[in-house]
Amino acid sequence: SVCHPFYTGKQRILDTGGRVAKFEERFGKKSAEAK
Repeated sequence: SVCHPFYTGKQRILDTGGRVAKFEERFGKKSAEAK
């Protein structure tokens, strides 16, 4: 089921990973443009 700990844990990892990727993309592009 959706409430299963393993499932929610997996979703959390994927969610945080996606956020980090977006964060790195935004700041990576900004820092590159600034330089």
